[in-house]
Amino acid sequence: MGDWKVAEEGIDDDGRSKRTGTMWTASAHIITAIVGSGVLSLAWSMAQLGWLAGVATLFIFSAISLYTSSLLADCYRDPLSGNRNHTYSETV
Repeated sequence: MGDWKVAEEGIDDDGRSKRTGTMWTASAHIITAIVGSGVLSLAWSMAQLGWLAGVATLFIFSAISLYTSSLLADCYRDPLSGNRNHTYSETV
């Protein structure tokens, strides 16, 4: 990764205001993204699939979620210019 220098206190390396998120706010956003309507159907799907297939399905989908979130995290900065992507549309 490059050597990112900040010109002013409240300005990030790309000229926009610095982000003020903490581990607590990041954790809260991750929990609210994961805990949604899918959790409401989890008990029903486990009852339909059984213990073996249900737990295997949970591990498969958690691996897919981990892989896709790591792909999205790799797109945080543009690999050519090093600038931060500000929106999801810029990222993809």
